[in-house]
Amino acid sequence: MENIANNDCSCCYTKYEINDLFCKTCGFPFQGTEQDQKNFLSERNVKEIDLESLNEKVATACKSLYWLSGLTAFSAIVIYFSSAGEDQLATLMTNIFLILSFLGLGIWSKNKPTAAMITGLSLYLIIILLNAVISPMTIVSGLIVKIIVIGALIKGIKAVLEVDKLKKELNID
Repeated sequence: MENIANNDCSCCYTKYEINDLFCKTCGFPFQGTEQDQKNFLSERNVKEIDLESLNEKVATACKSLYWLSGLTAFSAIVIYFSSAGEDQLATLMTNIFLILSFLGLGIWSKNKPTAAMITGLSLYLIIILLNAVISPMTIVSGLIVKIIVIGALIKGIKAVLEVDKLKKELNID
């Protein structure tokens, strides 16, 4: 299993000392039995497969930030045309800011998904709370949509945290 000729780890191909028991990078058992080494490699392969499926969930969760931006845009249009007066412009400007914020978080999620998802959920919850302070009836209006959005964001955060955990176990940056 191990490549003794050039002292490269069979799993991650980093250099190691001949008397090392385990790889310092990935934990491969150099001095273990052949069965220990096969078990290590198979467990690592399972984790890599899990990582691939979790990365797909993270990508879906990051798309929810774009959907949230679109949902905000749709509600902004409805509110703009259904209201009149001085509040109309202020509401439009606030919604444009929120649309751009969620779009920015969607873009940011490609590089920093954990921070973007947590920020997106926090921003969405703050919006709900501020609207509830202004008008308590807004808590129940669109309740199903709010639950779906919050659920999608929480599910995304869980997936992102699992990806981070698996990457740490597999020593992937």
